[in-house]
Amino acid sequence: MISLSTNATVELAKKVVGKYDAVVVVTTKEGRPDGLEELPAAARAAAEAVVKAKAMGGKAHEVVSQVVGEPAPHRLLLVGVGVGEKVTAESLREAGAAVAKAARRYQLEKIAMIVPERLKVGDGAGGARDVAIEALTAGFLLGSFHFEEYKGSVTKRGEESKVARFARLTLVTPDVDAAAREAMKRARVVADGQNLARTVASRPGNEINPPSLAKVAQEVAKAAGLGCRVLDDRELKRLGMGGLLAVGSGSPNPPRLIALEHKGSGFRVQGSGKKREAGAGPLLIVGKSITFDTGGISIKPADKMGDMIYDKCGGMAVLGLMHALAEAEFPLRVIGLLTSAENHVSGTAYRPGDIITLYNGVTVEITNTDAEGRLVLADAIAWGIETYKPAAVVDLATLTGGCVVALGHTMAGLMSNDDGLAGEILAAAERAGEKMWRLPVGQDQRDMMKSNHADIVNSAGRWGSPLTGAAFLTFALPDKPKVPWAHLDIAGVADTDKELPLYEKGATGYGVRTLFEWLSTRAAKG
Repeated sequence: MISLSTNATVELAKKVVGKYDAVVVVTTKEGRPDGLEELPAAARAAAEAVVKAKAMGGKAHEVVSQVVGEPAPHRLLLVGVGVGEKVTAESLREAGAAVAKAARRYQLEKIAMIVPERLKVGDGAGGARDVAIEALTAGFLLGSFHFEEYKGSVTKRGEESKVARFARLTLVTPDVDAAAREAMKRARVVADGQNLARTVASRPGNEINPPSLAKVAQEVAKAAGLGCRVLDDRELKRLGMGGLLAVGSGSPNPPRLIALEHKGSGFRVQGSGKKREAGAGPLLIVGKSITFDTGGISIKPADKMGDMIYDKCGGMAVLGLMHALAEAEFPLRVIGLLTSAENHVSGTAYRPGDIITLYNGVTVEITNTDAEGRLVLADAIAWGIETYKPAAVVDLATLTGGCVVALGHTMAGLMSNDDGLAGEILAAAERAGEKMWRLPVGQDQRDMMKSNHADIVNSAGRWGSPLTGAAFLTFALPDKPKVPWAHLDIAGVADTDKELPLYEKGATGYGVRTLFEWLSTRAAKG
């Protein structure tokens, strides 16, 4: 069974009523906490004492806790959001996550948080409030995530079992209207999708392989109301998907291509006055889903090879995104492809020097078996374009270590054949709080992929590897008609080895928020 690794909930209320374990207000570096007037008398006095003592700096996601005593709430939390004029939705997401982490630290189950009204976040005219509701909700749900499926009896007997795991956050705002509820719903479905991606991405290779991943996808599809088609290895052979078959040839667990379809509701997009065009092509999202990557015969170093369970994170972002679209009753038709194999070392594994043929007939000389992600993506992209005739294609992959060298662990690399599409995704990433930087891909990089013995090689070496990796994927695109395409190299951001403001160590679910934001913009345009 598939389940999210968080049981936190968020709801709305007009004022602080009932019994709460804690009440929360946010504060900037310059001023008083926002919403003091909404606090019960004891909590307000405690907040004023903290301000007077200058015990709260207001730095981003800083938390100061003050015991209030009777009557309830028993604890006051002040959460920093940084410099007031620089507060963004991401600042508030981090504040929401800080509350979730404080709930775990102080064993809090019922929390009331005053939605800040004075911060200049959003587009004004009520926009700031709705941005705050959406951001705080998303942050709280993401910060509440803990992957503990494999914790055994030793852990259950320890201190960890005493921590509250079912925290409920009530956001307090004077006007609980349809816009506020819609903002909360949007945050919930996207955060749930992101946490679903993190959950499946965190499962180890002995549990998740291509066939078992296909079963998980079928479960998700059935529960959410998505269409699901699984192409097994026999079908892949019939179709001639030489990339997927080669990468999976060394494993006893054969490859799979998993197609998820959200048909789209077709209702009018709120505020646009437009209806989805029935004849418009769908949007195609493709995710690399290598359930474990040894590197094959070009084997990786042993150090941190266990982290290669996260080589499926591109596909898991697609899985989480499709779940979110279904839950949101999204108006556009979207196809999600999870292209899955295990890259193992064995007597049947593919080798350097092999020449294989991709689905679209392009021949590839294998120069490095650890450059496997582009092989499985190319088959899926070519097949997806031919089968669904999409209006645009986006792929996500933990593709190259070179992207980590170039951009570090804070942003993804974006490469595209279409300036308009690239601009849309960069703008969506900015709104979503997921950092991204565009890198070039063009004829220079395509020329670097030429082979003496086949059409192209699968790896042109170290130099410019993120660019040549993307250039390889352009050979999966048809010459005519041009299909707008974008590639997201998420190798540096798909997982983290240290705790971040929004995330614990492990998978981050990067890409779900950006792609949902991008698709929402497309929907609003009709």
